[in-house]
Amino acid sequence: MDILLVDDNADYLSLLGEILRRNGYTIHTAQDGAEGCEVLAKSDIDLIISDIRMPRLDGLKLHAFAREIDRYKKTKFIFVSGFKDLYTNAIKLDPKIDFSLDKMTPVHEILRLVDRLIFGESKGVWA
Repeated sequence: MDILLVDDNADYLSLLGEILRRNGYTIHTAQDGAEGCEVLAKSDIDLIISDIRMPRLDGLKLHAFAREIDRYKKTKFIFVSGFKDLYTNAIKLDPKIDFSLDKMTPVHEILRLVDRLIFGESKGVWA
């Protein structure tokens, strides 16, 4: 499963990326929304995790870009921000595929949400 991580904070990007890699995910990274758009254009991404406030192109514009591409119209998108952003109220989010977390959310909780969004409730269950 391929995840795109987009954040201008290199330390946060590295930490979250390493945790997701250790849990079996393939990670693509970008330091802002413009780089994120480039990754989306040339890769098949299963989940997007993005900061909101970034230089060049912010997370909201990245979200809008992704929703304009047929293969990403229903891709789950997690906004993660260090600010108590109300920006996500300014755009139309679909509560079935769009989520918002604070950067203070413990990484194990982020991992739990990622697992649930990608695998549903079947993660770790033998068939």
